[in-house]
Amino acid sequence: MKDLNKHQKEAVCCLDGPLLVLAGAGTGKTKVITHRITHLIATHTARPDQVLGVTFTNKAAGEMKKRVIDLLGPVGRYVHLSTFHSFCVFLLRQHAETIGYKSSFTIYDEADSLALIKRICKSLNILDGQPSPSVAQHRISEAKSRLLTPAQFDGMTAGDYLAGQVSLIYRQYELELKKNNAVDFDDLLRLTVAMFEQNPQLLRYYQSRFSHVLVDEYQDTNYAQYRIVRLLTESHRNICVVGDDDQAIYGWRGADIKNILNFEEDFPGCRVITLDQNYRSTNIILDAAHGVVSKIGRRKPKKLYTRRNGGDSVTLLQCADDREEASAIAGLIKVGLQNGKKPTDFAILYRTNAQSRAIEDALRDSGIPYTIVGGTKFYERMEVKDILAYLRLLINPDDTQSLLRIVNVPKRGLGEVSIARLQQSAERYGKSPFALMATPELADIKGKPAIELKKLHAILTELSAKINELKPDELAIRLIEGIGYLKMLDEENSPEADVRADNVRELVSGIAAFMERKEEEEPETPITLAAFLEEVALITDIDTFKDEAAVVLMTVHAAKGLEFDTVFIAGMEEGLFPLIRDSSTDADLEEERRLCYVGITRAKNKLYLALSAFRRRYGNSFVTEPSRFLFDIDRNLIEVEKFGYLGEYNRLYRDRKTRTSTQIELPSVSRGSGNDAPMTYGIPVEANGESIKVGQKVSHKKFGTGTIIAREGSGATTMITVRFSGMVKKLMANHAALEILG
Repeated sequence: MKDLNKHQKEAVCCLDGPLLVLAGAGTGKTKVITHRITHLIATHTARPDQVLGVTFTNKAAGEMKKRVIDLLGPVGRYVHLSTFHSFCVFLLRQHAETIGYKSSFTIYDEADSLALIKRICKSLNILDGQPSPSVAQHRISEAKSRLLTPAQFDGMTAGDYLAGQVSLIYRQYELELKKNNAVDFDDLLRLTVAMFEQNPQLLRYYQSRFSHVLVDEYQDTNYAQYRIVRLLTESHRNICVVGDDDQAIYGWRGADIKNILNFEEDFPGCRVITLDQNYRSTNIILDAAHGVVSKIGRRKPKKLYTRRNGGDSVTLLQCADDREEASAIAGLIKVGLQNGKKPTDFAILYRTNAQSRAIEDALRDSGIPYTIVGGTKFYERMEVKDILAYLRLLINPDDTQSLLRIVNVPKRGLGEVSIARLQQSAERYGKSPFALMATPELADIKGKPAIELKKLHAILTELSAKINELKPDELAIRLIEGIGYLKMLDEENSPEADVRADNVRELVSGIAAFMERKEEEEPETPITLAAFLEEVALITDIDTFKDEAAVVLMTVHAAKGLEFDTVFIAGMEEGLFPLIRDSSTDADLEEERRLCYVGITRAKNKLYLALSAFRRRYGNSFVTEPSRFLFDIDRNLIEVEKFGYLGEYNRLYRDRKTRTSTQIELPSVSRGSGNDAPMTYGIPVEANGESIKVGQKVSHKKFGTGTIIAREGSGATTMITVRFSGMVKKLMANHAALEILG
C-alpha cells in the first residue's frame, strides 16, 4: 500500500458493492487492479479462485497475472485473469452441449469467417457485390455484438435491400457454422450470454463461483460484454470496473461508451473514484490533451495533473507539404539520436495508414531504423503490391509471377483451371503467359474470361508502348483507371475498401514525390518508372531493422496503452484528424477528440504536432486547413517551427483564426527551410475561345468555384492550376470546361 497514492488506496480498499474507477491516462490503473485483487485475497474477502478479472488483450492479462503472482506468491495462479474471449471459451468448452454444440468446436478467425461468407454468397448467387462479402461480414458482426439472431435481424430489414441480402447470408452463415461445429469471435460472447440466459441454474453457479468481478478498459466493452458482466454480478453486485471515457476510441468496432457513462444508473449506489494523478507526462502535455477532450459534451469530469516539474512546450511543426512534414520529423529524430536518445524513444503517430508512406521514405533516406506496429509496411500492403505488379508488367511482360498475382484482380471470371490452362498452353507454344493473353482461345479459354484477358493485354500493351512518353505518375494513373481498380474498391463499399483506396492513391503520390526528388537530386537523369520500381525493390531488400532498436510508426488507435519519451502526431489537419466523412456524426467527431487525447497522452516528455499546407492525394496537391483540435490547446503551451514554403498556409491559418473562439497567434520566426516569399502567377491563357487570366474566378461542375493561380505550357498543351475549396487541381485549358465568373 505504501506505493499507492490516496485515490489509488481508496480504490484498492473499497471491496464490497459496485465500484467505478475512472483511471485517466498514465494514472496507474494496472497497479490498482492488481493490488485490489491482492487485497481481496489477503483480507480473506475472497479466495483466489473466486476472483475474475477480464481485459481486452492477452498482453494485458499476462502482465496482470505476473504482477498478482509477484504480490501473492504461487496462490496468485488461481485467480482467473484473461481476456473476455478467453473467458468465454473457458465456459463454452465445459457447457457447449447446453446450446447445441460439441465441446470440440472450432473457432473461426476473421479470414476463416470471410472465406465461408464468400462461399455462401456464391451459393446464394449474390455475385454483384450487393453486398460484398466483407460488408456482409461487418454487418453480421455488428448484429452479433448486439445479440441479434438471424430472425431478429431479418425483422429489422424491411424496405432495405442490402440489409435483406445480409439477412439471407447471416441465416445461411449460422447454419454452416453449426453444421461445421464452429463459432466465430462474436459467437464466443453471444453464445455465452445465450447459455446463461437459457440455463439459470448454470448462471447461479458462476455467480457463486466468481464472487468478485473486475473489468479493465470498461469503456471498450460492447453490448454483449456488458450483458455478460451484468449477468455474472446481478446477484452479489461485487463489480469493479476500471476505465476512462476519454479513451473510448473503438466505437467503429462495436464498443459502446454508454456502458461507462451509464454505470451509476446501471448499478445504483455505486462508488466512483477518480485517479487523476498522472505518472507519465508533463503538465504541459496533460494540459494540451485536456484542452482537446474537455470540449466533449458528455464526459466524466476529470483533469489530470502531475507532480513533475518543468517540461518542454508542445511544438507545432508547420510544413509546406507532406514531404516536408516527413523530412522535418526525420530531421528532428536524427538530432535526438545524435544527442544520445535511442530510436525506441520516438514514436510517430498518424490517423490513417496511408500517411506512413512519406514518413517511411524520409526515415529511410535519413538512415533511421523504423518499425510499423499494428499494420503492414506501406509497400507490403496487398493493394499496393497489386499495383506494383501491374507496373512491373509494363516493363517486363515476361514477369509471370506478377501476372499470376493480378490476372484476376479485379475479377475477370478466371478460375484456377483457366489460369492453369494459360500457363500450360504458354509452355506448349513457347510463349509467355502474357503473350498468350492476346489469343486465349489457344488455351481453350472462351467467353467472358477470354474477352477480359484480351482487354487486359491491350491495356498493358498500349501503356507499355507509351512508357517513354508518359511520366511515371501519369502511367500509374492511367493504369489504375484502365483496369478499374478503384472502381472495384468503390463497389465493395466497406470501411476497409476505403482505406485500401486511400493507399492506392497514396502510391501515386509516392511516385510523384519520387519524381520531384529525382528532379532535384539528378536533374540530368531521365526519371523512369523502372527507376521507381528499382527503388521500391531495394527498400524491401534492406529493410532488416529489428523492432527493439527502431523508431515506432503506428496509427493512433494502435498506440493506445503505450508510452514514449517523444511523440510526433502527423497530419493535424481538418478532414484527416479529425477524419471527417460525409456520413460523420457528432458522436464520430467526439470519438475523434478522444482519439487525439489518446495520441497526445502517449508522450512522456516531448510532443510534436505536425501539419502540412498542402497534402498530395492521388497525384494532386490539396490545400489543407489546420485541425480544429489545435485551436483547443492553450496558445501559451505551444511553440511553432516552420518548414518549407508557407505563404498559402499562413493565409488559411489567418482565415481559420477568424472563425475560432480560441485564437493562436503565429510567431513570425521561421526555422528549418522556411521561405515565405509570395507566389508569382503567370499570364493570361486562352481556353474555349475566351481569355482566362490568372487570378480570375471560375466555376466547374464537379469542383465548384475557384481561382486560377498558375499556368504552364502554351497552345493546345496549356495547363492551368485552379484553387478550388479545399483542393488545387491542374487541368488542361482546352478541356477544363470552366465557366468564367464576372
